[in-house]
Amino acid sequence: MNQRNKILKEVLIITIVSLITGLIVNSVNPKGIPLVRDDGDRFKIDSALTQGSENKPVEKVKTKEGFVKPVNIPVETAKKFFDENAVFIDGREETEFKEGHIKGAINIPYKEFYAKTPEDRQKMMDGIDKNKTIVSYCGSSECEISIDNAYEMAKIGYDNVKIFLGGYREWNELGYPVNK
Repeated sequence: MNQRNKILKEVLIITIVSLITGLIVNSVNPKGIPLVRDDGDRFKIDSALTQGSENKPVEKVKTKEGFVKPVNIPVETAKKFFDENAVFIDGREETEFKEGHIKGAINIPYKEFYAKTPEDRQKMMDGIDKNKTIVSYCGSSECEISIDNAYEMAKIGYDNVKIFLGGYREWNELGYPVNK
C-alpha cells in the first residue's frame, strides 16, 4: 500500500508540473490558445449598420493580432452591398454551393481555406481587390463558417470583410437573386 501511495504522489506531481509548464508556455507563445473563448461579439450585428446610418462610416476595429475585425451585418445590409457589387464568398463545401448560392458568389470552402498557409490563402483570393467590400456567408444562421472564413480573410489583409449571418437560407427565403 505504501508503494501505491508513493506512485500516486509521483503521478500527481508530474501531472501538476506538466500542467503548469503547459500553461506558462501557452501564455508566452504568440500563437497560444486562449484559455477562455469569447464569442460575445461573433454573433452581434453592428448597430451602426441597422439604424439608418449608412452615410456614417463604420469604425474599423483592429484586433490585438493586428487585423481589422470583420463586421456582422443583417440581410438588408447584405442586399445593399449586393446591389453595390460587393464580393460574396460562400464558405460551404462545393456540393452545397452547387445546389444553390447567392448570385455571383465565389465558393471558398472554409475547410480547404483554413488548411492552407497564409500565402496559399492569398492565392485562393487572387483577383479579389483588398479594398472591395467582401461579404462572407454560409448556409444559415446556425452555421459559423461565415464567421471563421471572414476572420481568416481579415488575417491576410482584407480590411473590409462583412459577415452575413443569415446565410443562403435567409437570402433565398426573401426571394433575393440566387443561382441554382
